[in-house]
Amino acid sequence: MKLLKNICSPRVTLAAIMAVSVTCSYGQGLGIGFRVTPSRVGGVAVENPSPSNVWGWGINDVNYGVYALKYFKSSRWGVRASVDFGRVNNLVGIDAPENAFGKRDGDEQVNVWFRTNAFRHTAISLMATYKIPINGRYFELKAGPSLRKYNLFPKDEFSEIFLALNRATPFDQHTEVPDVRARITDLDEVHISLPVSIDYVIRMSKRYQVKFGLMYNISKPLDGDLAVQMYGDMYYGKFRPRTSFYGINAEFEWLTRRASSNYQKRLPSVSTAQGKFRKSFYAESFTTDGLLTANFDMRVKHDRNHGFGFSAGAGLGNGYLGEVPSNNRSPWERSLAIPLAINYIVGKNKHGVELAIGVTPQIALQQDRDGIPDYGALYNGRLGYRFQPIREGFIGRVSWAPFREYNSYQERHDLTLKNFAVSVGYSFK
Repeated sequence: MKLLKNICSPRVTLAAIMAVSVTCSYGQGLGIGFRVTPSRVGGVAVENPSPSNVWGWGINDVNYGVYALKYFKSSRWGVRASVDFGRVNNLVGIDAPENAFGKRDGDEQVNVWFRTNAFRHTAISLMATYKIPINGRYFELKAGPSLRKYNLFPKDEFSEIFLALNRATPFDQHTEVPDVRARITDLDEVHISLPVSIDYVIRMSKRYQVKFGLMYNISKPLDGDLAVQMYGDMYYGKFRPRTSFYGINAEFEWLTRRASSNYQKRLPSVSTAQGKFRKSFYAESFTTDGLLTANFDMRVKHDRNHGFGFSAGAGLGNGYLGEVPSNNRSPWERSLAIPLAINYIVGKNKHGVELAIGVTPQIALQQDRDGIPDYGALYNGRLGYRFQPIREGFIGRVSWAPFREYNSYQERHDLTLKNFAVSVGYSFK
């Protein structure tokens, strides 16, 4: 399994930045790897003919898996088999007049949202892979069917949601009809989805490589039924948790055989663009707490990646319940997140270990449904791997990023240790 024993053609580029690129036609190879994808799962699709507003909302979560990848001899084509894991959103809320339910009268609004432990899934995927060399760089395109099997977690959970509102006596689900019932009807069936991914491949050594990119999973929502009892009448609709997702992908891969000893992607030479700070733009996603931001980073020493730097950005922060909408729309709003950080990179070349501390103020752009202008902040640290090229090019980061969260409405501090961050972007001078 010779990874590189085909044609390598050197090119000399005459420009402000002089370098030698080595473009290689990759050959046969075998890799074993691990994937983690902080992702966005879409909100529940609701069809509701009742006078109430029934809604579901999306969640930010992480999909992950293990895989084996085999490229055919003297070809850019390959095949990849994997076992993947993730979960599906199962969240529902209802907004309606108080006198629509149960035994109480009144003009006030009922605003209830309910969440259960999400459905987990295990999948077996078989994907075709194609290598795309562009200007001495190497991208990998993957697509193929994935067979998913859903299950409840914990196992004693139910595949349906009951809401009983304004009851004078405790609700008995065995003898009474709930006011809202959302039930998944085909949870035990096997479902087929189509994950698609494009990743930038970074060779760390002759045995190891990492990949950063974007992934989108195309799939049908789970089928489900919705029943709403209001003003003494029963209304029937649909409640469909979505099974598709999109996210930022990170992979670590071990090669069963070493690459050819003459492999080099780029050989840097003397640059005429000296005396400039290295900068980068990148998108970042957290595996928990829902952050998705665009950021700018700059080093504070000329012509160097290592040492101190700083970053600042903006994007989507935590969610909160906004004003009551209509037409089965979710009132779940996202705050404005402004990540600010100071970082330090250990490693003088394109591979480095990154340490950072920072704060991310979060500002609600409108009042929540209690009329309070909500705000908060995340205080976070970071320890991880950072790839930033010597010249211009792709930048990728994956790191452990624990944080402590402050919320003004709840007036509490929560510590989260199980959080990881994945970033992809572009570096330049």
